[in-house]
Amino acid sequence: MKSYQEFFAELKRRRVFRVAGIYGIVAFGVLQAADLMLPRLGLPDWTVTFMVALVVLAFPVVLIMAWAFEVTPEGVKRTDAAEPGEIEGIMSAPALQRWPVGLLALVGVLALVASTWWIARRTAPETGPADTTSTPADVRLALADPADDARPSLAVLPFVNMSADEEQEYFSDGMTEEILNTLAKIRELRVAGRTSAFAYKGENKDLREIGSELGVGYLIEGSVRKAGDRLRITAQLIDVSDGSHLWSDQYDRAMDDVFAIQSEIAEAIADALKVPLGLNDASELVRPTADLEAYDLYLAGRGHIRSRGQGLNEAIKLFEAAIARDSTWAPAWAGLAEATELLTWYADSWEGGRPEEFTDQIAISTELQQAAEVAARRALALDPAVAAALVALGSVHRNRSEWDESESAYLRALEIDPDNPEAFQQYSEMLGFVGRVAESVRTAERALALDRSPIKILIYANALASDGRADEAIEQL
Repeated sequence: MKSYQEFFAELKRRRVFRVAGIYGIVAFGVLQAADLMLPRLGLPDWTVTFMVALVVLAFPVVLIMAWAFEVTPEGVKRTDAAEPGEIEGIMSAPALQRWPVGLLALVGVLALVASTWWIARRTAPETGPADTTSTPADVRLALADPADDARPSLAVLPFVNMSADEEQEYFSDGMTEEILNTLAKIRELRVAGRTSAFAYKGENKDLREIGSELGVGYLIEGSVRKAGDRLRITAQLIDVSDGSHLWSDQYDRAMDDVFAIQSEIAEAIADALKVPLGLNDASELVRPTADLEAYDLYLAGRGHIRSRGQGLNEAIKLFEAAIARDSTWAPAWAGLAEATELLTWYADSWEGGRPEEFTDQIAISTELQQAAEVAARRALALDPAVAAALVALGSVHRNRSEWDESESAYLRALEIDPDNPEAFQQYSEMLGFVGRVAESVRTAERALALDRSPIKILIYANALASDGRADEAIEQL
């Protein structure tokens, strides 16, 4: 029987060490890329596990193939037996010639083991129930079963643009969203998400049917007319059960009263539904800017965010223009953070298009994430209670695999705004990435209860699939 030195020499002659080293290093890169990219493509966690199993199981096969065969100019053929004295020559070579290839193999094996261990640890299932004792009360309320939520529920339907200029459509849509956001700050109300309500824009549908489809008890509808520096807003609150009007009003004001109108509408609706504002002053419901041009730019930016894709580039420019006019207004910074973070996932809409080189794509993504973080932190420095900035910051941390920081930001956003569907959606994705599947399902379900938009249905279906509930996932899809 050959000695172990002869065996190692034979491994070196057959290039098994070299193959092991190269395979391990390449596998490390492949697994890290799969761990980063596959979940972001919406694929379930088991696809990453499958990649790990495939790479690990293929390793001994590759080593056996390297032992048995060699690549020659004539093609692949079985490895010939060693020439007389060839093994002895390898064994007697200086250490500087013998050791490097062995070290390469060791590095490759360690890289393969390390990447496998990290992914297995990250995707390991939960071993027990989540600790909710330290979760803020508002977040525990938000995570409760929607069926147990006894608060009055309402949706704000898109306000009709009554302006002579059809291009003012963004303003009426923006006012709808701002009134929705204002009402969402009243803790005793449950407000359906913007995307769900906007699905009914332009439809002449029975309001009771809309309320039933949205799962709400009340609807708000109205119109906006903007002419120069004058503004007319009408709004009415409708009981879905019988179609009756509980409240209605009309506001004819100068544009600089726009924030006061939002507060007054929210206050009137809360009064009609007999729920407390939960605030010292109704003016706390809005965050005004002294520059109305900045506000106009901000509303236009929000409109472009809704269109995604190339609209995100326009949104960024509009938010930057709003900030140039009022650099102390937190919502504009939060909008900039949100649009910049989202643009990361729309590579085909990057300025100049998606680069062919993967390293260039990573560099641009990193730059966008850094810019989003700067904008989010600036918004929070101006106003620590801007939930949108916290959601954007949580997503930046999530994209960097900074799980603790990401979860902290999402939970803080939900503490401020317990009915924020975007916070629930992004938080659910983070929970799925770290293997907390049961929590991911529950959080995605809450996002969907607040906003039945296609993306939230998809996220919920993915969470169900990761939890092994394929039939339910297919039903959602």
